[in-house]
Amino acid sequence: MNEASVQTIAGRAVRGSLYSLGVSLITLVLGFARAILLARLLLPEHFGVVTLAMFYVALVSQLQAFGLDQGLIHLQRDDEAAQGTYSTLRLGMAIITFLVLAAAAPALACLYPDMPALAWTIVALAGISAGFTLAYVHETFLRRELAFRQLALTDLMASLTMTICAPLLAWAGWGLWALVAEQGSGALVRLTMNWLIYRRWPLRLRWDARVVRHLWEYGRHMWTAGVLNFLNDRFDDFWIGTSLGQVALGFYSRAYEFVHYPRRIAVNPLIHIMMSTFARLQDDRMRLSQAFFRSAHLVLCANFLVSACFGLVIPEFVMLIIGSQWTPVILTFRLMVLYAFLDAVILVGQALVQACGQPRLMAVAMIVQSAIFIPAVIVGAWWGGINGVALAADGMMLIGAAVLYRGVRQLVDFSLSRLVMWPFIATIVGASASGGLELVHITDNAWWMAAIKLVTFTTLYGAILMVTERKQFQQGLRWVWGYMRTAPAT
Repeated sequence: MNEASVQTIAGRAVRGSLYSLGVSLITLVLGFARAILLARLLLPEHFGVVTLAMFYVALVSQLQAFGLDQGLIHLQRDDEAAQGTYSTLRLGMAIITFLVLAAAAPALACLYPDMPALAWTIVALAGISAGFTLAYVHETFLRRELAFRQLALTDLMASLTMTICAPLLAWAGWGLWALVAEQGSGALVRLTMNWLIYRRWPLRLRWDARVVRHLWEYGRHMWTAGVLNFLNDRFDDFWIGTSLGQVALGFYSRAYEFVHYPRRIAVNPLIHIMMSTFARLQDDRMRLSQAFFRSAHLVLCANFLVSACFGLVIPEFVMLIIGSQWTPVILTFRLMVLYAFLDAVILVGQALVQACGQPRLMAVAMIVQSAIFIPAVIVGAWWGGINGVALAADGMMLIGAAVLYRGVRQLVDFSLSRLVMWPFIATIVGASASGGLELVHITDNAWWMAAIKLVTFTTLYGAILMVTERKQFQQGLRWVWGYMRTAPAT
């Protein structure tokens, strides 16, 4: 490939990244607004039934997921044999998944007599999952062709449709079926955009043993990591729904959903920059260590800020934004803030090990997390209900971060105390002062209470970091700006 072609591909990738970043921010806002509206219009038990149904659909889907999408992109073949074989495997697994779930739905309904709608919800979501699979077949082709603009517009249209459809149906009294329709409308839009508007390849089924072998060899290691990640991410949903019931699961699922939005806004946009930079510097340990420290420092400071701010105003957020019916989950919300914070910390470490071609380090952390998390969830649910499960999730993430960063030290050199000490101290000081204002209840106006706590925390947090970490901030911001300026030329 000549230099002009490389420059063209790089330019397309950079422009596509800008499209994706802009649309991601819009879809995050739309998703947050949709989550608020649905929380106000629906009951906890509606979310509980759908969350449990989605667990079973995702479980069967995960057991048959072998990294086929990434494998096709890695294969870099445009012939009909490669595309047709990939399509055959993808659609065949989707059909098997649907049939397995449809057959298992009656038995699962017997296991959950208090959830009479569970069986039909599973069948409906299994059909929707098959629709998503058909849409993702074409999206994989688009992604391989670097058609990021089309992919971004598809994401935007799907998010807009879901944000209009689901709240309207919830307002009309559809109950949990509004949540099912939310997923269904998204799948329908993706099918329409991919196979009618952006269609570039006909759906032709083929079978090439060499392609199958490549996809299997590429994806089988990712399958193991995917299953472990699924257990770490979703076992708590299964156990709460099974042992504590649909209402408890509804409360827990909303806490999990909302506490992740601050992290998605503050951290996710930087992860893509980090992975590209780490991959470029993986053979230069000194420069890689510098890049890791500066990026991790920025992420940690931003993560401390948004996580603490959200955790402080959760009582007002519940009462003023999503409704008083969610008051019982305020403590769970606050416990889950630590989970979301540690999740972002782990994402930084995972970006490094993936970029350096060391997924083994990530797999070790996941194995340790699974070994701890499953029994901890069972004990936590028995001891403290959903709050006990939230504590188990926090502990799992803390141990996983410790194991992962022990492996990270094999790749880069950094001082953990230098990285986290001052952001941690600033958070403790700011949160203590703001929490004290909440305890003395200086005003009965919830809006004023939230504003005072936020101003107090951000002032103290910012002042402490400006005095102690100003140089680190300047270096980190220069690093990000330098990358963004030079990215088109890479």
